[in-house]
Amino acid sequence: MAVDSKIRGDEGENFVNEIAYKSFFKYWCYPGPRYENGDKKEICDLLIIFNDICIIFSVKNYEFKGNHLRYFNNTIEKAVRQINGAYKTLFKKGEVEIKHPDRDIEEFPRNQIKKIFKIIINLGEGLDFYDITRNQNNADFITIFDKETFQTIAEELDTVPDFIDYLEKRELLFKNKSVQVVSPYLSKDLNENDRKFLSENIKDSIKIIGSEKDLLAYFFTNVRSFPKAITDNSENDYVVINIEGAWEIFKNSPNAIKKEFADSSSYFVDDLVMHEILDREEPLMEEIAKELLSLNRLKRRAVGISFEEFFKDIRNAPEGMIKRRFTEHGNLALVFFNFFPQWGEDSLLRMFDLIFETFAFHYQYKHQTFILIGVSSDPYFTFQMHKNYGRFDIEDEEIIKANINELGWFTEYNEQIRNVDEFPN
Repeated sequence: MAVDSKIRGDEGENFVNEIAYKSFFKYWCYPGPRYENGDKKEICDLLIIFNDICIIFSVKNYEFKGNHLRYFNNTIEKAVRQINGAYKTLFKKGEVEIKHPDRDIEEFPRNQIKKIFKIIINLGEGLDFYDITRNQNNADFITIFDKETFQTIAEELDTVPDFIDYLEKRELLFKNKSVQVVSPYLSKDLNENDRKFLSENIKDSIKIIGSEKDLLAYFFTNVRSFPKAITDNSENDYVVINIEGAWEIFKNSPNAIKKEFADSSSYFVDDLVMHEILDREEPLMEEIAKELLSLNRLKRRAVGISFEEFFKDIRNAPEGMIKRRFTEHGNLALVFFNFFPQWGEDSLLRMFDLIFETFAFHYQYKHQTFILIGVSSDPYFTFQMHKNYGRFDIEDEEIIKANINELGWFTEYNEQIRNVDEFPN
């Protein structure tokens, strides 16, 4: 590889890594992982592993010199081969060991992976058109983003759940179709091969005039789905969608401004994980982080708002008063409670037990996971998690009932159900 090509490649990978670190947390990102117990070669440009999700990235940063077909052969085809090779190494060979930059060598958790996504990021600029999907003979689907699209989508859908939700719905929309984004300013001096390429494979094809950012605008405004005008093409094999300018219209709309302002509360969860959880070398911290980061941006917004209200409440409460704030998100229950610096470790542990037992019993064990977060007025945080816990025996339940009665908990308890809208009034 020529020196300048290697430099461009490194610059491209660094660009993608920085965006991924910021949006999806470096903790889950493996830049340029190598087959540590094999040939030591780089498996792919970036690997993200989060719970049961694996995302394989190939990044290409070749210079576009005006010939689309030659450029695609030098970029997309090479990226497809790299991604397929990475998949084969990770899922078809024996045990594979990889290394995160901040941790020791570890085994790739092949058996826990249930969802696999393959993404090519093509950083070349100046193209008049390009494919945004690749459907393979074995029914595998590859997502293709250009530079601007990847940056925008990763910044707007900056949680793994939100990002995956978009990828899944995008794949459902475009599977088994040829999809191209075409510039509204399509050059008039395209060569004959490029014009032929654009006109071929009309059947089961979609041409989007604009950019994929414009498609993202429709996704947001249509309650995180794609409108029927795009998906319902049962009567036509060939569809042209002109959505040029939709992203700029959306970003300057009152809804986008409302969303950006409302999302500010949600970053409480991100900051909590980054600065209070993953920094601690304590048991279960990584599992607590995964549970919290499994919440999408809207759910994190609800948690952030709940904490803001709770923290204001405890700062205004009489000295020594114990406050609790409960929220639930599917099988996850989250409880904030306040504690005091003068408490010793034994008192704090007893409070953790009391909070967990009373809430688990009150809600009749319907939550698979409880995360308890103790908060002092500084604030300082302390954490505990109970996952896949069993029902308490009858004797323990009687003790819990007595504790509830003695403390007066849940007697005037009004459960707060918070519905968070994407674009709040």
